[in-house]
Amino acid sequence: MPGEMTNATAHKLHAALHHESPTAEGFFLTGYRRALERWFTGLTPGDQHATKVARAAFDRGNDAGASKIATGLPPAPVCPLL
Repeated sequence: MPGEMTNATAHKLHAALHHESPTAEGFFLTGYRRALERWFTGLTPGDQHATKVARAAFDRGNDAGASKIATGLPPAPVCPLL
């Protein structure tokens, strides 16, 4: 269900990594794309920065570090692909 939120680290990490991704393809992802946009714009500046730090860690191959950072983020939209 689009807009449903979760505190699961996997979903928070996915949101941190993909909130700036190009528009998702497929009808079923449209609601998720909008939920990601609302989630990110609703974050504090510190949490927005944390998403960038998590992305940088992930891009360097530090998946564990990225997950640890994502754990501290607020609940994120449930990704229908996870």
